[in-house]
Amino acid sequence: MAKPMKQCNHAGCRQLVPYDVRYCDKHQHKANAETYHKRMYGEHEGRYQQFYKSSAWRKLSRRFLESNPVCIQCYQDGVIRKADVVDHVIEIKDDWSHRLDESNLQPLCYRHHNQKTKQARETRSKEASAKNGGKS
Repeated sequence: MAKPMKQCNHAGCRQLVPYDVRYCDKHQHKANAETYHKRMYGEHEGRYQQFYKSSAWRKLSRRFLESNPVCIQCYQDGVIRKADVVDHVIEIKDDWSHRLDESNLQPLCYRHHNQKTKQARETRSKEASAKNGGKS
């Protein structure tokens, strides 16, 4: 059975694409470029993206992983797994002043980092909707 089709999300484009695809081939690159630009230079997100590319963060995270090579969550579960990511215990979106504080860092594997990030994002979203009076 064929997938249902819809129009490309680019304004004015009438090209049909599968329902689970957002843009036609002609407009996909433009959408990716806009997303990248918003993420890197946007009002809120750009600050964090620029920080993670800074030499101070790269040096600190590399040094931290060298001295803490095991995922702390896996170790607490009785498993020894290589840490892939240096994670901020208190996210920098919540407290910018602790961005280079080693006591605010923990080594995590990708699995545990993604779980923690997802949970923090959901918590932040709930708090924002509560501030807005339940309006999303």
